[in-house]
Parts: sequence; C-alpha cells; structure tokens
Amino acid sequence: MLTSIRLFLRVVQDGSLSAAARQFNLSPASVSRRISALEAELDMQLLLRTSRKVMLTEAGEIYHRRIKAVIEDMQHAEESARQLQDDAQGLLRVHSRTSVGIQLIAPAIKAFCLLYPKVVVELQLSESSVNLMEQHFDIDIRLGELEDSSLLVRKLAPSERIMVASPEYLASHPPIRTPQDLLHHNCLTYRLDSEPTSWRAARHGEPSCELKINGSFHCNNAEALRRAALSGLGIALLTDWGIGDDVREGRLQHVLPDHRITNYSFNNGIYAVFTQTRYISRKVRVFVDFLVDRMQNTVPLLPQYVAGSPAHAREASVRALG
Repeated sequence: MLTSIRLFLRVVQDGSLSAAARQFNLSPASVSRRISALEAELDMQLLLRTSRKVMLTEAGEIYHRRIKAVIEDMQHAEESARQLQDDAQGLLRVHSRTSVGIQLIAPAIKAFCLLYPKVVVELQLSESSVNLMEQHFDIDIRLGELEDSSLLVRKLAPSERIMVASPEYLASHPPIRTPQDLLHHNCLTYRLDSEPTSWRAARHGEPSCELKINGSFHCNNAEALRRAALSGLGIALLTDWGIGDDVREGRLQHVLPDHRITNYSFNNGIYAVFTQTRYISRKVRVFVDFLVDRMQNTVPLLPQYVAGSPAHAREASVRALG
C-alpha cells in the first residue's frame, strides 16, 4: 500500500506513468496495475488516463493533497531519527547562474564535500532561472530582484552592479562626467533577447534616470563582457565580485563612482532559492548555511564605492531559514 501511494505521488509529480516507472525501476504497466490496485483499495478513481497524459480526478486532488502531507510527515520522522546519528546525505541538485556558479560556487565545493562527505553535489549552470519542482532541483542560485513569493529565499551575499572600462578605452574617448555622457560611448550590454537595452543611473538622494544605451557588443555571459571590457572595446556593467580584482589592480576603472548603475533593479544580491515545503531537508539547510558563511567571508566586494549608501547592500535575508 505504501509503495503504491509513493508511486501515485510520483505519477502526479512527473505527469506520466513512464517517468514514475523509471524512478522506481518498474515497467509502466506495473505502475498502472499498482495505481489501479490503490484505487480499488480506496474504492475511488484517482487518475484519468489518456494515451498522452494523466490527470487527477476531483477525488484524486483531495486525496493527493492530504496523502502528500502524510508522506512528508513520515519522511521528516525518518530524517529526524537519522540525524541523531548521521550527517546530511544524498544527492543535492543545485542550479546557478553561470557567472556565480563558476566564480563563487564551484571553488567552494571541495570545502563543502570535506565537511559533508555523504552529500553528492550536482551543479548545473545556465543564464535562466529554473522551475525547482518541474526540473527537480533542490536549490537555485539567483541574482538581483526576486519575484516568486511562493519560494523560500536566503540572501547569501550583497552585490552591486559596477560600470567599468579599461584605462586604454577611457584615455582615448571623451570623458564621462554624467550618466548622459554614456549615450556617446560604446556600451557593452548583457542581453538574453533582442530587446533594446536600458541602464538606470541614480545618485544618492536623487531620482534615477533611464538611459537607452547602444554598443557594438551584446552577450548573455558576464565573463565574455568582462574580457571585452579588458580588451578596451567599451564600457561594461558587471558585478562587483566579478571584477573587484580587476579594479583593485588597475586593469579596469570604475566609471561614475558617485552613481549607482543597474540594468534591471537596484535591489541586488546573491540569493539561494528553494521550495517551500513543510520540512527543509538537512542537505539543503547545511548547503545554504555553508554558502552564507563562505560568501560573507570571501566575496571580494569593492570598498565604499557608492557615496552615502553603504547600508543598502547589507540588508538581512529576505526570508531566512528558521
């Protein structure tokens, strides 16, 4: 009965008998028979089956909602008992934006694995956010303003967008004294689509202004933009932790340091996002706690570069773990 219930929950989660069968190493026919046996035991139809998909009946929706909570309680009881003796364990699937994953997450994996040898970390990188439930990720590492309030969020570190250019570029082009001067410069832009790019500029205590900037190079990867800026091609808007060493060592210069510049939102930061379930697994909890500690001590932020506003980048977590 319990196995049949777990199969039923998996079929609903995956949306197909075949996907659930692969997870349990069974044939689709075996899964269908077990679901039918469960329906017979309960004397109700839980699923509507077609050649292409399965859907919950009205009774199935009610049963799914209640039995899922029961199974989660059982899993929590099992995990609580194991934690009396065991450390975090199992496969931890993490997705991250490419730049954060390469520069901040990957270098930290060795230290995490030494602390938690029973956890296997799978890290996947891309330039888009993922659907945690549909794509079966435990954690997504995101940048900037977050919109999905149905997820739990933990702030890992502050972050700012910094406008930079090489000394060679700045020496051979007109001076940049105001944001409007950017309209006459080659701006290297981050794009995920073909829409025109706008940057927003604001000085402490003043309203922001929007700039429709143009340039000869667009890319969906921050490292490629950094390298283009280092080559002297133009002005790029990059994260402070991504170019902090370049600025400190003089390879790039901070442009308009008395302004905050952004391409999306002034609400910046690095965040861990995970599904809001009744119980947060230990492997998720320890990984997020590890990243918070690691990033707050190692993320190479620049000095006080925004006049009069150091506090905005240091706010507490959006919704911290309990």
